[in-house]
Amino acid sequence: MDVGEWWDGRPLRVWVARRLYDYAHLPRIKDSRTRPWVLTAREAAHGPDNEPLVRDVRPLGWIEDRVITEADRVVRHHRNSWGPLDRGCTTGT
Repeated sequence: MDVGEWWDGRPLRVWVARRLYDYAHLPRIKDSRTRPWVLTAREAAHGPDNEPLVRDVRPLGWIEDRVITEADRVVRHHRNSWGPLDRGCTTGT
């Protein structure tokens, strides 16, 4: 994924944290076996929530729980910078 121009030079760490935060609720509401992972792929289109739809996927690795916990901390610290993000509880707090 590329950082969009709309991010306008804000910290990359915060951008990555927001991407992880946006999907961290899925193990709770979809399936407890759901895990975040990193892949390489070619973008083919965008879905209804503007998520990238990809092809030629090659998995690279799992993202550890501690990374998701840190992403949650970063988002909560910066949340006033972009308004409310109602994604529900992401780390059980």
